[in-house]
Amino acid sequence: LDFSVSFREKNYPAQIIGRDPDSLYSAFTINKGTRHGIRKNMSVLAVQQGVVGLVGKVVTVGALTSLVMPIYDSKCSVSARIQNTRDIGLVSGDGSSDLPLRMSYIKKRVLDELKYGDLVVTSGEGGKYSGDIPIGSISEIQVLDYDSSLSIKLTPVIDFNRIEMVIVVDRTELNDALSGQSK
Repeated sequence: LDFSVSFREKNYPAQIIGRDPDSLYSAFTINKGTRHGIRKNMSVLAVQQGVVGLVGKVVTVGALTSLVMPIYDSKCSVSARIQNTRDIGLVSGDGSSDLPLRMSYIKKRVLDELKYGDLVVTSGEGGKYSGDIPIGSISEIQVLDYDSSLSIKLTPVIDFNRIEMVIVVDRTELNDALSGQSK
């Protein structure tokens, strides 16, 4: 659908060709590898209903295929920002695409500024992901007496059970399609 042409960074559209239904941490396989320019730790996005969202990152690369760890994997953490308040925390998953994502390290003092539905995006810090990629929206906020931070649950912007195509993004290079337009 030519969504990948509009991205600022060089990118590689890929198709999901395998999932492990028995794995709690279901990484999935895409049909692009080193021969196509894919490298470990590249970020993976998807577009659903016109909305771009973070899917995860490349963790293993073969010649023709790669393994992607989705953000709902419990071993994946993403530096994220609440778009309205600009507060930074970490987003992680509980190991299932059917469970909400968790956001940690948001101080209780901002509780009155948060609203259900507020968008959470990548912070751009840490070097793994570009900034302002949508991750999810706030669906639940809990105040825990024993913690100085809020417990926030997010509904992902991407329906992981429905993605078939992804876009692997290379943050180190600009998109050739866009650089040719500026000349």
